[in-house]
Amino acid sequence: MKRLALLLALCAAPALAEAPSVTDRAALAALADAADAAWNEKDAGRVAAAYTADGSLRMSGGAVVEGQDAIRATFESNFAARQGTMRHITQVDRVELIEPDLAFTDAGVRVEQQQPDGSWKLMRTFRNVSVAKREGGAWRLKSVRAFLVPNPS
Repeated sequence: MKRLALLLALCAAPALAEAPSVTDRAALAALADAADAAWNEKDAGRVAAAYTADGSLRMSGGAVVEGQDAIRATFESNFAARQGTMRHITQVDRVELIEPDLAFTDAGVRVEQQQPDGSWKLMRTFRNVSVAKREGGAWRLKSVRAFLVPNPS
């Protein structure tokens, strides 16, 4: 039932959405920055902490990963397999408030790998659509859907 309500809220979002306050926009950008920093440092616990307890993640059409523990385990596995120095860069392009404590965000994500000469090479590009929820005064990711897109030439 909660999923149906969330789906209906997302479908109605353009009609109901309002602009976020400057404070909320900054807090949501800071959430993305904190999640990027945790990813860059291979800190699966901090990545998972960016999500609500019942948060979910789906990357590039894979299975939906549900809950902080499962999200943590997914990133632990991903980080263990990661070769070299990489960085995750999120650019939040749009934020709409669906409700005062529920936001829809649209973001571009770049994953880059450091080269031997110190430069950075683009490895993957994603479009993320996410729902963030304010809990206890802090924004957390409720649902993230990451779609792999072709890298620009």
